[in-house]
Amino acid sequence: MLNTAVETPAVEEPVVEEPAVEAAAVETAVAEPAAVEAAAVPDAEEPVVETAAEEGTIEVKAVTLGLWRDAVTFIDVLLNTVGADYSYDAVANALTLNGFVGKQVVATDMGSNFAMILKGTNVIANDTGCAVDVTGNLTMGGPGEITAIGSQSAIHVTDGDLVLNDGDYELFAMGNVGNVTAVDVTNGDLIINDGWIDATAINTGTAVTDGAYGLWADNDLVINGGDIDVVTESINGASMGIGAGDDAIVKGGYTTVRSTTETGVATALYAGSWVVIRDGILDLCAQGGVDPLAIYGAEGVWISPCYGDVDLTASCLYLEPYLCYTKSDNPKTGTQDMASDALMATMGLLALMGMAYLISKKEIKG
Repeated sequence: MLNTAVETPAVEEPVVEEPAVEAAAVETAVAEPAAVEAAAVPDAEEPVVETAAEEGTIEVKAVTLGLWRDAVTFIDVLLNTVGADYSYDAVANALTLNGFVGKQVVATDMGSNFAMILKGTNVIANDTGCAVDVTGNLTMGGPGEITAIGSQSAIHVTDGDLVLNDGDYELFAMGNVGNVTAVDVTNGDLIINDGWIDATAINTGTAVTDGAYGLWADNDLVINGGDIDVVTESINGASMGIGAGDDAIVKGGYTTVRSTTETGVATALYAGSWVVIRDGILDLCAQGGVDPLAIYGAEGVWISPCYGDVDLTASCLYLEPYLCYTKSDNPKTGTQDMASDALMATMGLLALMGMAYLISKKEIKG
């Protein structure tokens, strides 16, 4: 029997600034994230996360909101607010797509609470750029689905945050010049609360600057829940599944990444600052090229002690917080038994196995 009185070392998680984004109102109720809840672990100090980001205070000023049905047919949604397969509610500041088929959705400076609601099956394909191109904040969700295909990006948000609450997303970026990114958030955060997200980026260009990126945010990327599958492929450029210019934080959900390259650099989960993994299941694999890595954090990697010992030099990793499970748990969907004997056993295991691993590596060389 384990001695639960053993003192375990207090391991401090790095202080990272986590975005505090207020999601715009969406007509459908946000589904509870399908996260794997870890049992409380005494003395395992999770890093303090500061929510320093300020909420947007932009007044709703409808500058541009339009739908391209094809290369020549443009619908000014602000002048024509209702169509057979779309509608815009100015009070809620929400664009609803319901069976829309077209080339592109564009929006500029629609305000901090701009939302896109998905109903039915929507298909947007643009062979000359981005399928969904928004400047400013965007919140997406709903009971429907969207297939977005772009030669540059499926969804591109500039100077704002992208929040995915729920919905079904089939996202493709395919090209051969420069970087292609399935979801690209420039100068903003990407926050995934729930939903089914399949993101694929394939770059057939041969230059070292022809990279393929699955989910990318210039600032922070936070995964709270959802079912996420990412595939990236490149020849000589970078192949990165999920990445952030600042911190990448995983707090739940089920995430699968497959990133491959021939001679470039392949990374499944990347952060320009810290990678922080608190909860959820991750199946990460990078293959080919120079020194493929499942996880890389330029300043370091912090992983909850619930995951046990993790080899951060590996190219492929399967991570689930098994040390915080009990016998009655389903590893992917079960609810943790919070009985005192389970907590005591967990604490003893953690005392024996160690608490966490902070590993810093040299920056990836492009």
